[in-house]
Amino acid sequence: MKDTVFFKQAELLLRILPLIYKEEVFALKGGTAINFFVRDLPRLSVDIDLTYLPVNDRDFALNEIRSILLLISEGIKKRIPGTGVIPKRIHGTEIVRGLIVDREGVTVKIEPNLVLRGSVYPSEIKTLSKKAQDLFELSLQSRTLSPYDLYASKICAALDRQHPRDLFDVHLLLKSQGLKPETRKAFVIYLVSHPRPMVEILSPQQKDIRDIFEKEFKGMIAESITFEALETTRNELVAILREELTPDERSFIVSIKQGQPLWDLLELEGIKDLPAVKWKLLNISKMDPAKHRKAVHKLRDYLGV
Repeated sequence: MKDTVFFKQAELLLRILPLIYKEEVFALKGGTAINFFVRDLPRLSVDIDLTYLPVNDRDFALNEIRSILLLISEGIKKRIPGTGVIPKRIHGTEIVRGLIVDREGVTVKIEPNLVLRGSVYPSEIKTLSKKAQDLFELSLQSRTLSPYDLYASKICAALDRQHPRDLFDVHLLLKSQGLKPETRKAFVIYLVSHPRPMVEILSPQQKDIRDIFEKEFKGMIAESITFEALETTRNELVAILREELTPDERSFIVSIKQGQPLWDLLELEGIKDLPAVKWKLLNISKMDPAKHRKAVHKLRDYLGV
């Protein structure tokens, strides 16, 4: 792995993370949190995906995200010599949706999700894994989402994008511990928060990912895995969710699609206040009635509710 661009990106990423750790409103999520802090470096990761933790007014949140990202940008330029940082703004606005960090041709993206704010379970403080400490010769801590949130979000990404990186992370989860009830419950929240129709996440059309596997994944992993193993993981994940979702979880998913959420079915505090869930319900309320009925029927049919 040391002779790849992925390694250089990971090196730069790890130098950036302490500057983000100072900002308590952000928690690390995605492959970087999973592979550097939850697991013992089964693969490299090259992006910094963040969750803005407070649940508050959208305008306040976006202004705070903007301000803190610009502070982080200044910190990076001061602490890491030779580094350039470009803020990514939503077209025609001053809203900052991320940073692109470049040092000697090596690029790392820092991206908070502007809609998926807050978390299902409390965030945690974790220490860089032993293998990562040895490989990169440093030690640091990071605030991450809970493992339940991390994998719930990762499962949604694996079903949606079907990127080999996401499928690999899910492969190790299913191989080591399977789908814990807390992870499954959190998945339900990330599912109903997703911008795409829920049934398209639960039963996705298979994408051809072989080219991505060869070009964007193989140089990242410590141990080899075949393309066929990742395809099997994709199919297993769909089957496991279809089999293991409980009656209450299925009914909750359908209640969201109906626009009449039955919050008590999941027994999770604060989920009705999550901005992405509210946004989903708002969009559902704007659907054409005939299309809405058809979509509810399709989801009911898939879930057997």
